[in-house]
Order: sequence, then structure tokens, then C-alpha cells
Amino acid sequence: MEKPPEEPEVEIDDLVGEMDIQMDEHRTYYNRETGEFVLVTDMAFMQLEDGKTPDDIDPRFEEERRNLRLAHDIWENDNYVQIPTQFEIHEWEIMKDFCYTIDDENIRGDLLNAIHGSGAFRMFKDKIYQHGVRQDWFDYKKERFAEIAKGWCEEHDLEYVEDG
Repeated sequence: MEKPPEEPEVEIDDLVGEMDIQMDEHRTYYNRETGEFVLVTDMAFMQLEDGKTPDDIDPRFEEERRNLRLAHDIWENDNYVQIPTQFEIHEWEIMKDFCYTIDDENIRGDLLNAIHGSGAFRMFKDKIYQHGVRQDWFDYKKERFAEIAKGWCEEHDLEYVEDG
């Protein structure tokens, strides 16, 4: 009896990078079989739900056809797992938690004020740069994303390896 091929290990740094660059109107999946991350548009899933096939799309729009083929493959195979979405990551909560790691009360207060109201993400980025804690933020965010990534791997029975 032939032994099934082993699934590749998820590299946490790669998963963290994919989690960090997610875009609206796209979904990123991990292929358990190949170890690759693939990006597919929400539009492709909507087209699939409407019964469209790649042959229904003008051949001049090869990227759209590719996305629809990929969406179909994701629907038909259970070897794809969607990575944690922006909604599951809760970056605002991570920003708030980071603020409480700052010992200087004035800086902490300024950062906490920045994350409320319109333009909170932009204000926060401006303030971490202004106060010289930008690298601290990136390190903290990477660590928190790595925790989420490891939990996701465990939830989906995926072996993982930490690079650093």
C-alpha cells in the first residue's frame, strides 16, 4: 500500500506576510498539497455562484479566467484553507494592546488617542513614527500575527515551522 505524500510545513513568516498584505475583495488560501498561498478575487466566487465558467469569459481577460478556474478548484477540493482574514485578525485590538506596552504615559496616551475616530490607522502610523516606536510596533505586530498564524495552523491540523 502506497503511503500518501506528506503535506508541506507552513512557514510561519510566510503566513504572517500573507496575513499582513491582504486586500479587500480578495481571499488568500493555503494549498495543503503544494504549500503555496494563492490569491483569488471575491468576484470569481460570485461568478462561480452565478454558474459562469472560464469559457464564458472573453479570452482577452486571462487573469479573470485564471481567477475563476482557481475559485472552482478551491470549491471542488478540500486541500485549500482560507488564511485568517482581516476581520479575524482584529488589527485595531492589536494596536490598542501595543499602546499598553509603552511605558511612557504621554506617548501611550497619545497613541491611544490616535486610534479613535476617523483615520485611526493613519493617525496611529504617524504617531508611532513621531514617537520613535515604529520598529517596536512592527516587532509587536509580527509577534501577534505569528501567534494567530500558529493557532490557525493548529486549528487546521497543519504542521508549521518557525523561521527565526
